[in-house]
Amino acid sequence: MDDKIASAGRGEDGAHTGEAAAPLDLDAADARAVEAVIAKAAGKRLTRPLRDELRRLGAVVRARGETCDVVGAATERPWRSPSGAVYDLDLDLLDAALEAGVPITDPAAGTVFALRTWLARARRGQLAAVAADARFRPLLRDAVLDWRGDLLALGRSGALLSHGEGAAEAVLAAAGIVDVLGEAVAAWAEQVRGGSLPALHEAVHYLDLLGPARLVAASADPGLRDAIGAILAADPAEALAATWRTGLVDELGDSGLDAYGRFSHTDDVFRITPEAGAAEDTFVVADENRSIVFGPRGVVAGPLYGRFRHQPNSAQTTDLFRYADCTYTAEPLAPGDSPDTAVALPGAPAPVRAHRTADGYWELQDAHGTATARWYQGPARPNGVAGTHSVGRQRHRWASGSELVPPPQVWHRLPARDTAGSRLLRTADRALAARVLDAASGPDGDIARHVTELGRRHPVGDHSWEVAEAFAALRAAATPELPGITADRLLDGIAGTLWTALETRVLAARHLDDASALRITPLPCPRADAGDLRARIFTEMQDMYRRIQTVADLCVDPGIPVPPPHIDLANAQGWEQKLGRLGGQALRAALSTATTSRGGDLNNDGLRSCGALPMSDPAGRWRTMTLSLDVRNSPREGTVCRTPRGCLIVLQRANSGPVTALEYAADGVFGPPPFGSTTDARICAGWGGADRIAALLRLLDERGGAPWPEKSVAAFAQATHMSVARAAILTVGFEPRNAPMVARGNPGMTQPFADAAGLSARDLADAGAGLARDVPIELRLELPEFLMPDDPEDLWRDRLAVTRAAAWWNAAILG
Repeated sequence: MDDKIASAGRGEDGAHTGEAAAPLDLDAADARAVEAVIAKAAGKRLTRPLRDELRRLGAVVRARGETCDVVGAATERPWRSPSGAVYDLDLDLLDAALEAGVPITDPAAGTVFALRTWLARARRGQLAAVAADARFRPLLRDAVLDWRGDLLALGRSGALLSHGEGAAEAVLAAAGIVDVLGEAVAAWAEQVRGGSLPALHEAVHYLDLLGPARLVAASADPGLRDAIGAILAADPAEALAATWRTGLVDELGDSGLDAYGRFSHTDDVFRITPEAGAAEDTFVVADENRSIVFGPRGVVAGPLYGRFRHQPNSAQTTDLFRYADCTYTAEPLAPGDSPDTAVALPGAPAPVRAHRTADGYWELQDAHGTATARWYQGPARPNGVAGTHSVGRQRHRWASGSELVPPPQVWHRLPARDTAGSRLLRTADRALAARVLDAASGPDGDIARHVTELGRRHPVGDHSWEVAEAFAALRAAATPELPGITADRLLDGIAGTLWTALETRVLAARHLDDASALRITPLPCPRADAGDLRARIFTEMQDMYRRIQTVADLCVDPGIPVPPPHIDLANAQGWEQKLGRLGGQALRAALSTATTSRGGDLNNDGLRSCGALPMSDPAGRWRTMTLSLDVRNSPREGTVCRTPRGCLIVLQRANSGPVTALEYAADGVFGPPPFGSTTDARICAGWGGADRIAALLRLLDERGGAPWPEKSVAAFAQATHMSVARAAILTVGFEPRNAPMVARGNPGMTQPFADAAGLSARDLADAGAGLARDVPIELRLELPEFLMPDDPEDLWRDRLAVTRAAAWWNAAILG
């Protein structure tokens, strides 16, 4: 569409004006004019006059032999993915245009549909015409079953169904989408009957998000129940045995690639096309700035640095590397590699097929064409459907033992990692797989439940102690059942397939009763102990806190003559401002109205990471300060200085001027610093303690967010002689890093909090400006520590510690 068409029916700022479309003169009804009508109607309620006009205009445009770009016209702002445009369009308008017979331009290759605009509509249509159109049906399916590539990694998929509030209910209410889903289920069932574990895992994952019983109830297809039953009742052990017999990616490995330890998260791996001076069995690991070439002798060239003319992307079948003039270059070449490659795995009676799919990932296929493993050649995101993640070791279901997977075209020269182990896998049957699977499930199924819970919660592709512990548990349980397999990377690869089979078994069991009939209400999802105070996301921060405490303990130990002079700090600034202010963070996390589970996870893990003792210790053994030194060169960040009562650690330095420091006193008694002079000294002694933090996190996990404390806020306002608006802003406080913004008059209160408190925009602005004028920032940061109740359950009873907080506030303000 040109700019004039795209802006039709919108104001200067691009927003819809809401004006009714005047009937178009049929003599002027060419395709471009019809697109303008559609652009003006996008996002508005579909009326009968509009539907009638689309029928009239469609007939005229058909007679002219033209087509309309309805997809572009019905999208306010398409965005780009690596493979094409993503259209978050008004699907109901596209449906109405199809129903009216408007001739529509075919979607371009790589087009992706998104559902956010459609889901945001108050009234949504059935999308029957979109589902019936062969061009748009697969795009509609992929929009619902989005981010499928995330399922190749370990962790929670970015799929809309997993985090979009009400998304599953909305798609099940649209008959067209239900029809498309029925077709997808039938395809899954056929693959599952063939013994495909990847297909079984994908099918169970999406059925679990949709609710199998709800999908059956919404569909008129009499065969859907049987197809779903075949999927949920499939035997993961049988599929696991088929995967092992066909082969695992991790059975073969390049020693140079295995030994290379300086990968970046953007690295892709490519086969080099046969050119003069380049052997066919070499391959290159590259990002956009450097390349390393691996051959039979290990690293044969590189790292070579230099920005490529074309950004390499292993997920695109047209991206290849060429060798010319002693330089490796990435070029977009067509038609690209052949999608099929025969590979020989150790002990296999015949080669199996490696097939690269249109979505950019590879499959290992058995003699019948059944996919038994899937992986990305690199970490690149091929399109909006496939998702994104890093392949890395213990991050990928089908390549858990590999940092990156060499191109299948060079597998013929890769040695076996464990020949005896490969022979055992070639003879795997259902009995062996079931025995290993039962052992890996753990006592009373605890390991199986844990990996399933991680699969629903853990960020996809991320590595953490939780994932490492789960792999260790799977390997420890399975190894006795697989005697003779000793290769470390192959054991990781086996553990990845066990994780997948266990997750599939647990999710399927949620929806079947003892008679294998569908449950109307599924069993609860497995849940980890939210009160475990080991960080799940912010692990580096928590590790730093523990290192700091270790150094502090060494400094106060008289038996240690020379404690460490330096400590590694996290690559973050301003974190010391949170110490001793966990009460405000706890209040905001408990009262948060985060709209995604990911948002709640971040809030809660912020508490968990700061909860590492002694950073949450309210006894006041730490203080922060700005330290002025009469020296030309300040000590570097992380410098540790022993003091009579503990230690002092330099956190941030400047080339000249003051430095930020953290001081520890084992007895909580602080005197003058051992050198220099201090300003802004603050003892960290707010709300906290491991038991309180754990109790709060468990309550949040069990009950969700606490209700807005309306009565407590009103009582605090009355006790301190301030407006309710001011009291509400002070209650939730703000992140310390936002202090400069708050000092300029911003209330620091997010809109969801303001909505919960019933504050208008004017109330919020006036109260924020008044507080910025009348109250020091430090007092505002400290107040939530006094308001946060000692018993976290009081948050759900609207019982903030009003008496204590009001007494402190009045003393601080009135003197």
